[in-house]
Amino acid sequence: MSAVLFVSSESAAISGAKVGGVADVVAEVSTALARIKSASATSVQVVLPEYACLTLAERTLCGQYSVNFAGHQLTLSLYRVLVAQGVTHYVLSHPWLNSAEVYHNDTDNRPFAADASKFALFCLGVAEAIKQGAFGELDVLHLHDWHSATLAVLRAFAPQYECLQGLRTVYTVHNLALQGTRPFSGDESSLQTWFPWLGYDGQQICDPHYQHCYNPMRAAITLCDKIHLVSPTYVEEVLQPSDPERGFIGGEGLEGELQKAHQQGRLVGILNGCDYEQEAASYPPKALWPLTQQALFAAMAKLPQLSSGHYIAHVRMQQWQQLQIKPWLGSVGRVTSQKVALLAQPLATPAPGTLVINAVLDELAKEQKHFIMLGSGDSYYEQLLTQAMARHDNFLFINGFSLALSDAIYELCELFFMPSSFEPCGISQMMALRSGTPCLVHGVGGLKDTVKEGENGFVFNGDSPAEQGEQLLACLTRALDMHKDQPQRWQQLCANARECRFSWHEAAKAYLSELYGG
Repeated sequence: MSAVLFVSSESAAISGAKVGGVADVVAEVSTALARIKSASATSVQVVLPEYACLTLAERTLCGQYSVNFAGHQLTLSLYRVLVAQGVTHYVLSHPWLNSAEVYHNDTDNRPFAADASKFALFCLGVAEAIKQGAFGELDVLHLHDWHSATLAVLRAFAPQYECLQGLRTVYTVHNLALQGTRPFSGDESSLQTWFPWLGYDGQQICDPHYQHCYNPMRAAITLCDKIHLVSPTYVEEVLQPSDPERGFIGGEGLEGELQKAHQQGRLVGILNGCDYEQEAASYPPKALWPLTQQALFAAMAKLPQLSSGHYIAHVRMQQWQQLQIKPWLGSVGRVTSQKVALLAQPLATPAPGTLVINAVLDELAKEQKHFIMLGSGDSYYEQLLTQAMARHDNFLFINGFSLALSDAIYELCELFFMPSSFEPCGISQMMALRSGTPCLVHGVGGLKDTVKEGENGFVFNGDSPAEQGEQLLACLTRALDMHKDQPQRWQQLCANARECRFSWHEAAKAYLSELYGG
């Protein structure tokens, strides 16, 4: 019997606790682990902070725990909020944890400041709850991303939490680009302010480039028993330094620590899965428009004034609806440099200086094809996409998010587009494939592991951002040509996509053998 505690900032099992793919992983792999019936049957529990944005159907107080944080004696409450499919979910509650959203948008001059303090308190509360037996007898402590990484520091250096050293501790890196770095001291959001009583080895937990700063992700990679990355190809990539000039995103400054973990046999790549028990949604084409309008209105309601992007999108949506246009290309995802920087890349050829997004839309226009995109994030890229929409009547950019609309896009578009600069695993391409929609992707990370050229989609590469942009366009041309000239081959591509299976059951078995065992 293995008893596992997942410590995470997100879980899709709880309404309001999902922002990105980490939420899906935590919810789905915990369920898959709990379902494995064997001699090593697994008990799985999940704990996350109680944010103000959560919708909780039940809330049972399990205990209260006093901690010394930032010079204050604070009492945190642990509530059991969900028991489903063999997994028990808890939230840790305190006014300092109950932010309006899962994550803050900190200013550029103090990145991660509010969230780092929030999650440091969360980690301290979890450590105290484990010490006092709140989760029963545990075997494995499984930490997810930088938000829970400070728990590894408390486990290693806080004498009062020495009991945690008896737990096998696993750390999953979902996104190496976000490391949660904060100063060691001299700021209200710093390690010394949070834990003035903590002695630690700064050489093990400092940022590799900023020695005066604490890097939670580096600390967890250094201190945990196993380091898990969410696709085999991503493991290969992060062992190399990032090289933006050639369009390569690798270890993001932590390649040295990851190389050591690899040499020590602590680094493991296990591909994420997809939920196939819940059938892919089936939408009639006309369902796209009410779902688009709902997503637009929800996004509009969050702003005091109507933005130009929302106005243009609403007008464009009405035009497309009237013309009964069915978008051919679709994309869903965060509008960040990771996901869309390549679209802002100027081309060297064939039209020097033209941004990739404009070249893509021009290429689609030649075949009278339309592109719908759903997402929000970085204001620079949001504005760039809005400007592209203003110039091209075959582009509709919905600056927001809607789960129902994303499902409709996966289902109703002919081709799904994911030009990520890097992708640890990716879930959107799996969702599109599940719906029988081929994908056009950059051959990196989990995209390389799930989408195969000519089998279930189209893959581009390139040794520089400019070359990647050119190859993206060539890839799009191949897709357009096959769709027009080889309809039978295209239908086979769709059938292959629908038959793809990336199993959470197999991933869970690998967790047990490669992360939790031995």
